[in-house]
Amino acid sequence: MQVETADAIEMAIAWQLRLAEADAADWAAFIAWLEECPAHAEAYDRVATTDRILGDARFPEPAPTAENDNGPAPRRWRWWASGAAAAAAITLVLMPTMRPAAQTYQVATRDGERRTIALDDGTRIDLSGGTRLTLDRRDPRIATLDRGEALFQVRHDPANAFTLNVGGVAVRDLGTVFNVARLDGHIRVAVSEGAVAFRPGASAVTLHAGEALSARDDGAGIARTRIAPVLVGGWRSGRLSFTGQPLGEVAGALKRLYGMDIALRGTLSERPFTGVVQFSGAADRDVPRLAELIGATWRRDGGQWILAEQAPTAP
Repeated sequence: MQVETADAIEMAIAWQLRLAEADAADWAAFIAWLEECPAHAEAYDRVATTDRILGDARFPEPAPTAENDNGPAPRRWRWWASGAAAAAAITLVLMPTMRPAAQTYQVATRDGERRTIALDDGTRIDLSGGTRLTLDRRDPRIATLDRGEALFQVRHDPANAFTLNVGGVAVRDLGTVFNVARLDGHIRVAVSEGAVAFRPGASAVTLHAGEALSARDDGAGIARTRIAPVLVGGWRSGRLSFTGQPLGEVAGALKRLYGMDIALRGTLSERPFTGVVQFSGAADRDVPRLAELIGATWRRDGGQWILAEQAPTAP
């Protein structure tokens, strides 16, 4: 391990000297070297930090030599020439400040599938169907909800808040259990415990337990509502709560959660729906019940359920 560290420091010194006159190809090669392993980034950060310290330090000027009548070379470059051992001896006491490059990976579910993951920081995330989440192996306090819906039970750390990126918005934990859905260009956030800061750009909206909001992907068009905390993340038990959402979103939620393919005819998809519905996951039971609740007809065509507006009755 000590040999590997010394080799990394030697390379870091070489890069520090080379970057002063680097072109685009040199910078690309340098970034690739940094990303090969965490030891490279740490070694370079130590060397760069020490170089800055030595650049500001005052050392006795050596006498000119016969080979160099124009005076000594810059002091810090002469110092590096003494080898990696001296550099390592100095930099052991310096704290690295360079943030390691991200190592992202994705966790996804198909429609009708659920998954629970536990992060290294103690956070637990329940993913509904049709969901994709991007995480970082090097920083478990950052995540991105690319699509779908998930419930977050976050281990609160006041010094390092958990941040979820959704579209153009950051949802920041303030000690929380919260649910986030992203579908068709819209975001919905509901809080069961604690609070979150919903940050579209420089502004922020704080939601506490029992509060929810909806907004567009860019954070505009915010509408705040109330929700019973026990209903937050109710999709895990089949209990779905809607407050004025279009029926198209209701059908989308059933598709993600159970894999039901529901087509809405006419203007049904835009009709707002408010209510709490307990679904069983059995389409032949749930779809007719939903049709009854919204006053629609239903029929089955192969694997697809079709709901349509009822024809007006004759006077």
